[in-house]
Amino acid sequence: MAGTPLSEAESAAYALGRVLGELQEPYQARDLAFGATRLDEKTIRNGDFQHCTFANVSFKMVLLQSSSFLNCVFIGCYFRRAQLVDSSFVGCRFIDCNFTHVAIKSSRFPYSSFRGCQLPFAELLHSLPPEPNLREALARNLFLESSRLGLSSQARQYRLAEIHAREDHLRAAILGRSQWYKEHFDAIARLRATANLMLSLLNRWLWGYGERVWTLFRNLLVLALLLFPFAFYLVRDGLTKSAAGAINNWDLVYFSIENVVPAGIESGVQAVALAPRILAGVESVFGVIAIALFASYIFRWSLHR
Repeated sequence: MAGTPLSEAESAAYALGRVLGELQEPYQARDLAFGATRLDEKTIRNGDFQHCTFANVSFKMVLLQSSSFLNCVFIGCYFRRAQLVDSSFVGCRFIDCNFTHVAIKSSRFPYSSFRGCQLPFAELLHSLPPEPNLREALARNLFLESSRLGLSSQARQYRLAEIHAREDHLRAAILGRSQWYKEHFDAIARLRATANLMLSLLNRWLWGYGERVWTLFRNLLVLALLLFPFAFYLVRDGLTKSAAGAINNWDLVYFSIENVVPAGIESGVQAVALAPRILAGVESVFGVIAIALFASYIFRWSLHR
């Protein structure tokens, strides 16, 4: 799904108060607007642009090296096969731009945002902001734009990058790794950060942030085939078997699976004492939650197909 295009009034608003300029060497400007210009295959080194607007500018196959853009707006610009090398885009906005086959090397995008376009994750991965909170914000923005554009694989990678950045941010807040974190997180805020980090890590361990269904399947197998059968073994005196004979280990495994699976399994084992009844109830709740999570994953997967 494509992003919402800018209206003519919105496009003009970004150029208000900026005099129309010409893009030429030494590629340095402040408070200017540039439109309908082709820079195809040119090399721009040590460029310095502040508070400028670029509208419908073609940067096709441009080598942009050691250049700086501060609070600039790029509207409908074409960056196909461009190389962004050791350049910074601070507080910039990219709107309906084309980044097909762009190459990004040691560049920075702090406080920047994208609308109706996105950067390939593999290219941006090593140029994400080192600060966890800035990395989280940029990854979240690109996750949303990738989703709107129907790029499910890219969206998934940006979502995981956002989550990992958030966890790094929470760790830094808990440990007070810098003066900024010490000033912005008091004791109560650190406790909240600890709780949020634990919930996030629990989400990761239990079902891989909802993105790794095999993590959920593996954990369910461990619970149903190992942990709960062992727990039932410890309270086996509170279990009875409808058929003759003593309850063996396989009976405990079948009983555990019976609690997890809503129907189709008959173990012949029943819980008659309080402790095994509680265990069976807890396992049944885990089974219902797991089934709901599986259904949620399949539903989201089908939407992205």
